[in-house]
Amino acid sequence: MMKKVLLLSMPFSSVRYPSAALSLLKSLLGREGVSCDVGYLNIFFQAYTGLPDVYEAIADLIMVGEWVFSDELFNEKWAQSDRRRIEALEAPLLPTRFRGKGFNEMMGDLRTMAGSFLKECMDKIKWENYHVIGFTSVFSQHVSSLALARRIKERWPEKIIAFGGANCEEEMGRALLRLFPFVDWVFNGEADLSLPQAILQWYAGKPPEGIPGVAYRHDGKIIEQDSGRSPEMDTLPYPDFDDYFMALKKWAPAYLQSVPVSLEFSRGCWWGKKSQCTFCGLNCKTLNFRRKSPRRAEDEIKTLTARYKVDKVILTDSIIDMSFFKTLLPALADWGGLEELFLEARANLNREQVRILRSAGVKSFQPGIESLDSEILKLMHKGTTLLQNVQFLKWAREFGVLPTWNLLYGFPGENAEAYQRMALLVPSIVHLCPPMDVSPVLLVRFSPLFEQSREWGLKNVKAHAGYRSFYPFDQEDLNALAHFFDYDLIKKENVPSYINPLKQQVAIWKESWKHPEPPFLTLDRQSGGKVVIYDSRSLGQSHRVELEGEMAKVYLSCDSIQPFDALVKQIDKKEVKNSSNDDQLRHHLDELIAQRLMLQEDAHYLSLAMRPERKMEVSEEW
Repeated sequence: MMKKVLLLSMPFSSVRYPSAALSLLKSLLGREGVSCDVGYLNIFFQAYTGLPDVYEAIADLIMVGEWVFSDELFNEKWAQSDRRRIEALEAPLLPTRFRGKGFNEMMGDLRTMAGSFLKECMDKIKWENYHVIGFTSVFSQHVSSLALARRIKERWPEKIIAFGGANCEEEMGRALLRLFPFVDWVFNGEADLSLPQAILQWYAGKPPEGIPGVAYRHDGKIIEQDSGRSPEMDTLPYPDFDDYFMALKKWAPAYLQSVPVSLEFSRGCWWGKKSQCTFCGLNCKTLNFRRKSPRRAEDEIKTLTARYKVDKVILTDSIIDMSFFKTLLPALADWGGLEELFLEARANLNREQVRILRSAGVKSFQPGIESLDSEILKLMHKGTTLLQNVQFLKWAREFGVLPTWNLLYGFPGENAEAYQRMALLVPSIVHLCPPMDVSPVLLVRFSPLFEQSREWGLKNVKAHAGYRSFYPFDQEDLNALAHFFDYDLIKKENVPSYINPLKQQVAIWKESWKHPEPPFLTLDRQSGGKVVIYDSRSLGQSHRVELEGEMAKVYLSCDSIQPFDALVKQIDKKEVKNSSNDDQLRHHLDELIAQRLMLQEDAHYLSLAMRPERKMEVSEEW
């Protein structure tokens, strides 16, 4: 019988898009002559529960889904333990809307289905066809993957059980091998080269010795071999999504009309290489930025959207390559074949770049705003300012792009006055898309906050308390397995006292966007240089403001951020009668600021009114 590989995506990975990693690994194995299937058991479990909306809500949360399968991984004694109580899954893991008796009962119902679901997997899959079974494990997939892996190994000890993904990097991977003896191989870092090599070597009757990135057992010892090597991006084959679409057709056909393909055009983070955001642990320790060529990226999109008859694409890249604004994105705009394109970039884009995003099919976008105060943004090492973030939000609404973003707080050394400033700012910008939430920053492995915790004033760093609800291990082992951590601040702060007023303002902001027509602040350029601004930000009460002469010209100039000196030069005093001196110009600017039509920071100015907008049309499934 031909030796085959099975790669599995377990709950609680979202059903809404395929695994870019497994789809690529399947193609890489195929290129080496290794037959491979990808099993989307996450889709099977969603169908098995009969609760698709509940499943997807949990899939969007951090760690919470792990609790559902913990009884099936460990013994009966653990199932009776007080530690496994759901109450351990506290904020920030659970947004407010998920807390309470109803949510606890729902989670309990899912937990009762976990055992029978795993039994179905064991009974229905033809395991005899596969010699290597690999699990991708990212955030909330670890416990379900381990629970199934244990059952497979108990029934077929000769099969190789392999793990890879974000939950398996560095110390976490070593702990995985040490604490779960039924796991044979763990891949640390990129597995594009190491997985095919390891399987070919094993088929030849040899252990994966000498292959960077593969940790394994040999003679009772764990052998570590650094992290996986990086391939040249353009040499990678196109990912194979056949199994994903077959799984959808079988278990979740309602998604077939709305799903995208998940593509990867770069790895690492070019901004993080310059100045890693303090809270970010993505890319582990491989921040070095690599990308596919624009031509390769364009061909990949066109080929795969045609092959799978889809018109939506999600890029899994941590950050888009800025050269794509001159190459790939204009090419996609000219082609016009994408209904929706989702990607991540920094918020300091100019107007033309936002327009290009929209033209290329970007309707929803993750800009990494994180804060609306320059002092906090500097503390985060974001490399952006308040005015840049507001400018982006303004242009995003103008061009019909929906930004998905959060406000973060709880950084060591943060200034309480910064949050007071944000609370005062919100009423002026309620016409712009609000954040999804105001959330405390999570301490994430590999982030500068974690790696330099003492320097940041953190003490008693230990695995997030939520891990105690689904792992029976002691604190040292939990610390080794964890991706997220709790900590105490050396300098205590009364965070609720300064964050609650901001939360209240954001709640009002979000509520105003639930109306059929959100608040607006738009401008109309009329003849004679007049500018008329229409404003409905104040409790739905509309009024208009007319600007003429120098004030109108200044206001239009400040559509993008302008320093005061540049404004002075832009005012052509020969054309405008009764031109003001610098003090009069400042007076005009101060008047616009007082009317909440403009923002100022460090002698830089930004107009808040936008040109007539394009309607935001984003798929609900996204």
